[in-house]
Amino acid sequence: MFKTFTTIGRYSLGSAIVSLLLVFAACGGAGYEPLEEYVTAIETPEETQPYITEEAENPGQAAEQTEFTEPEGSPPAHYFDALSSGRLRIEYLEDFDYLYNTLVANFPFFGVIYRSQGVDLHQLYYAARRNIETIPDISNDHQFAAILDSSFIGPAHSAGHFNMLANDFLRLHIGVFANQVATGSDQFLYFLYELDNPATRALHRLEDEDYLPPPPGEASVVFATSSNNIEASIIQPGHIAYINILQMNWATAHLDREKLLNFYQYIADFDHLIIDIRQNGGGDSRFFPQLVVAPNIRESLEYYFYMFLMDGEHNHRLLAPWFENWWDGTTPYPVFMPVHDDLLARLIYLDADDALLLDSYWIQREAIHPSHDEAIFGGKIWLLVSNNNFSASENAAAISRQTGFATLVGQTTGGDGIGINPLVLALPNTGVVVRYSPVYGTDPLGRNNQEFGTDPHVFNRPGLDALQTVLELIAEGDY
Repeated sequence: MFKTFTTIGRYSLGSAIVSLLLVFAACGGAGYEPLEEYVTAIETPEETQPYITEEAENPGQAAEQTEFTEPEGSPPAHYFDALSSGRLRIEYLEDFDYLYNTLVANFPFFGVIYRSQGVDLHQLYYAARRNIETIPDISNDHQFAAILDSSFIGPAHSAGHFNMLANDFLRLHIGVFANQVATGSDQFLYFLYELDNPATRALHRLEDEDYLPPPPGEASVVFATSSNNIEASIIQPGHIAYINILQMNWATAHLDREKLLNFYQYIADFDHLIIDIRQNGGGDSRFFPQLVVAPNIRESLEYYFYMFLMDGEHNHRLLAPWFENWWDGTTPYPVFMPVHDDLLARLIYLDADDALLLDSYWIQREAIHPSHDEAIFGGKIWLLVSNNNFSASENAAAISRQTGFATLVGQTTGGDGIGINPLVLALPNTGVVVRYSPVYGTDPLGRNNQEFGTDPHVFNRPGLDALQTVLELIAEGDY
């Protein structure tokens, strides 16, 4: 008989928000999908394309964040143009300014996006704002959303989980938040409050039932009734086994757990287990520690990361329910502290310009405990990784690298796996919904996980993919 799975780490107060870190990562690239007639009406002048100005040649200058403020005096007369959408032009400008100013005060990835994507969000903002100021007409709020997505949000390529929520992707988020509240995590009420407003309801045609948790037992975000998420096979009998995990999907975890445990038992005496997550874009950060690591370790594995935050009002409002008085250090977990010079001196790879934006931090210390009296599989474990790994699958790579659970082979991963659940932001006039990661996560030396990802122990050999590289290494007996 196997023991039941234990919880991982010392989550206590932080468990819900950390475990949900990457629930939606598999959909991380999903953005706004306007109707075709809206797309054709979008104007994207040359200035809105990513470019580097003379002022921004120094990345430090590009990373500096300053809230936009209108010049003193009355807004220009054309701001009060009545558009065919039924709105005044100033309403769209107010929403865009609200989005930008909220990001400036809460979102610590401007510099990371500039360095990794070659995109200066400050410059894109000013260019896109000029477009909204001068575009002859905006026919409806959907067209405005499409303009934001194409000229400001989309070029960031979801770095820092920065993207737009719409259609089924938005409903998925609402359903998960509602389910969390229904199962006792009242802190997610603040996420629902942000998304439950007349403007968002009208834009996305949401009804009361959309804000209810999915019925248990149905094929929904709560439970799935079938799963093709795990591909398991034998490469060489008695010697090499292979598992491909397509998603870190918690909806199928109850099914995937059974399949994985049975396979671990079948290959218990094999020499090598190759776990392939190269096509895995993420999911739920509980999946890998509980279903992959915990059954196959003899003793607990401990790891830690640094989590940084900006003290913006939106971060406070949505996160404070988890950590009442979180900035004064009176709560037991996590202990938030002001960023200080001694810390910065230790984190030798932390970008100096980014550090100027970061106000508070805590050290996320976690442990994965064995779920059985003995490891089911006792041989060598390999983890195949690629630049497709993002969010929860990136988190799996980072944990495996730091703890030594597996030898990583492949490519540097895609990043953004150290953090907490992305926050949601609804624009006040139109109800457009955007999400972003509030946490700037680093490894113990200060490397930002979004920017640098996780390097494998062994990169792909010339002309070979990761699986072929591992098979060669095994044949050579060097590992």
